[in-house]
Amino acid sequence: MDMNYVEKQSFTVDNFTFESGKTIPVTLGYETYGELNEDKSNVILVNHYFSGSSHSAGKYTPEDPLPGYWDDLIGPGKAVDTNRFFVISTDNIANVHVKNTKVITTGPRSINPETGKRYGLEFPQFNYRDMARIQHEFLTKQLGIKKLYAVMGPSAGGIISINWSVLYPEMVERLIGVITNSQTPVHTAFNVCQHAMRVIELDPKWNNGDYEDNDGPDEATRLACQLMNIGAYTSEYFEQTFKRDSSETDPYFDIKAKTSYEKQLYELINNASSVTVDASHWYYTSRATMLQDIAHDFHSLEEVLNRITAKVLMVSCTSDMLFPTVYNQQMVEILQNQGKDARLYKIESMKGHMAGVFDTHLFSNQVAEFLS
Repeated sequence: MDMNYVEKQSFTVDNFTFESGKTIPVTLGYETYGELNEDKSNVILVNHYFSGSSHSAGKYTPEDPLPGYWDDLIGPGKAVDTNRFFVISTDNIANVHVKNTKVITTGPRSINPETGKRYGLEFPQFNYRDMARIQHEFLTKQLGIKKLYAVMGPSAGGIISINWSVLYPEMVERLIGVITNSQTPVHTAFNVCQHAMRVIELDPKWNNGDYEDNDGPDEATRLACQLMNIGAYTSEYFEQTFKRDSSETDPYFDIKAKTSYEKQLYELINNASSVTVDASHWYYTSRATMLQDIAHDFHSLEEVLNRITAKVLMVSCTSDMLFPTVYNQQMVEILQNQGKDARLYKIESMKGHMAGVFDTHLFSNQVAEFLS
């Protein structure tokens, strides 16, 4: 493969049993960067964030306007050096960008082979533990990989990575969690997931998840995306990005007139969400994010974290409203008290949560050092 251009591939697990009990075939997309060495010891698994995809680096064609979301971090000579490492990244179950032709995912909009109809809300409830288990089956049984030099990812990708380190401690040598944590905080802005699900349910076109491709709850989907954006950035970022026009008068006289910043935000969300995002996939991914509790089925957080044997690097943005730094500090302190090699690196950015995706220059040196 030409390192300048990425090839989208896919894998299938014919009979995967979710933690919720249902067994179905699952097909997901994946991408690789770099070369697998002879003893398969140089593998790094990169997991993507809530609204991301497996496209974490490189371009598919020269005409692509932008490379993968972590391209500044992954590549030849970069922090995740593909001259040295073989990087694998997969699409998530129920990826929200199911309408993107470069995303390959199984979810509620997929066809149930038993009925010939879309799964809809008959699709199994999933969590990020399931996601790690699917990847494990792919890597071990289909690729013959028995060790991961590292597993890493931002936000939901970090959640999957933490699940890996708990489920398969003998496989994971290093864990890098960026803007993420072992549990989704209950009383933070991440409750936007709960609000987004409710918004989607209230749209009359939702129809309990049974809707036609071109006649779904699109307005609710746009509002769900807007809610997530509001939680993912800081007020400073919004103030600078969506400029207010203090001279405008219409909103002061007409209740229906939108302000300048309302128009800008709506236009951005409309362009970003209406093309590739699906409501039911957003609905399922929201629930999976809310369910993140690494201590699920254990007696305590301390007990489950004690399963981790990997070296741990957590990267937190101090202005992150979705995964506040205090919870990263708690996780790292528990690991350190257990005698583990765990460290927390703090970054500052007005991008808040999304600094972990877009401001990789703030922590790339730490990642490179950790991987060396």
